[in-house]
Amino acid sequence: MFRLSTIPQKYLDVIETIFNEFDGALVIDELGKIRIITDYYCRASGLSKQEVLGKRVDEVFPTTRMLEVLNTGKPIIADIWELAGKSQIVSRVPITLNGSIIGAAGFNIFRYLDDAQGFAHRITNMFSELKYYKEEVKRLSSAKYSLASIVGKSDAIVEAKEQVRMVAATSMPVSITGETGTGKELFAHAVHQESSRREYPLIRVNCASIPENLLESELFGYEEGAFTGARKSGKPGKFELAHKGTLFLDEISELSWVAQAGLLRVLQEKELERVGGIDTIAVDVRIISATNLPLRELVSQGKFRKDLFFRLDVFPIHIPPLRERMEDLEPLTEFFINQFNQETGGHIKGISKEAMARLHQYHWPGNVRELNTVIERACIDTGAGIISIDNLLRFAGSKVSADNRLKYQGFDLAKARDEAEKLTIIRAIKACRGNKTQAAQLLGLSRSALYYKIKQLQIPHLLDEPKN
Repeated sequence: MFRLSTIPQKYLDVIETIFNEFDGALVIDELGKIRIITDYYCRASGLSKQEVLGKRVDEVFPTTRMLEVLNTGKPIIADIWELAGKSQIVSRVPITLNGSIIGAAGFNIFRYLDDAQGFAHRITNMFSELKYYKEEVKRLSSAKYSLASIVGKSDAIVEAKEQVRMVAATSMPVSITGETGTGKELFAHAVHQESSRREYPLIRVNCASIPENLLESELFGYEEGAFTGARKSGKPGKFELAHKGTLFLDEISELSWVAQAGLLRVLQEKELERVGGIDTIAVDVRIISATNLPLRELVSQGKFRKDLFFRLDVFPIHIPPLRERMEDLEPLTEFFINQFNQETGGHIKGISKEAMARLHQYHWPGNVRELNTVIERACIDTGAGIISIDNLLRFAGSKVSADNRLKYQGFDLAKARDEAEKLTIIRAIKACRGNKTQAAQLLGLSRSALYYKIKQLQIPHLLDEPKN
């Protein structure tokens, strides 16, 4: 059987050279005798190597715990040991071979207690920062809305909420479709809040707001030096931040073809590579996507990957526009009035029948978001009491006013909707003096979604760029 006590001195000298890097280090054999001691321990103790080597460790250092490690086989990590009146932070570990203990080694972690205290201070600060970071991520990425936050009594909303309850318990991808302003994000939050992933982050990515050349690094993260301006330590992507939680990809139709391919790979393999990296990182993320454009049409036009579409469109939830569920107008109006009172300390008691009738006459191309804005302005104008029709129209401009009523007087909802959207788009582009990017922002659309609407509604003259 191999024993440390039988190792020739020339081999021990080589091992001692390695242990000298620890400053203070000590090795004993299976009999508890010192076989290696570094120069630092000799200087600190005032003993020479000739006086120490070959003696039992407790004879030289009576307070040592090296024999305890030798007898039990259990390491003692980061322990305080007094040597010549000075405190040392040491660790002691058994040396084993084929399951048998053949010796033990002890070595300094810190030469001076001040070093240990400085390290402890840095660790405390690091963990405080880490705790703060985690709390901030949780605060910023937690779901803000639940099913109770979704207001409406129409059959369409009741059905959509029931669909949320059905799918929330699973981890399957959910695709939410609906026009701008219908409340797609509320439903995404509700799916997360109703799921078992609610204790983990909900990370939102607006695919239209991130420049195409940065989208990959935002989604998948990057390693140090991946590109000019990259952080030295690299950066985790949205997928890593959403691990075990939910990733909400809003306006997913705006993903570039390259980003679509990367997203498809992550969904298939459940792992990713950071930009500029070579290691794979496993991720467990539920995907919720949302769009106001028909992805199926984009697939047929070759603008969206078919394989990715089928990966995302596993459980579709459609949110109809407000004009198709006007029975939700009253509860939404009441909700927004109460919300205004709570946030501002206001004293709005309700809305008059005449004002509510005018709301019913309007076609709401901006959907629930537009209604919220109109009610908030009316509340400000009213100050206290009941919202009148004058309060409603004073700051509405052409909105909700009689001059903005549809020319179409039939009962075809599709035609009425198209006319209302056309009027709103024309008005927005005129207000922005022909600037499509600004008009898209005003309408709450991406630029490509605005162009799609212009073509769909057959108003091609608006595609011309303004002349300088």
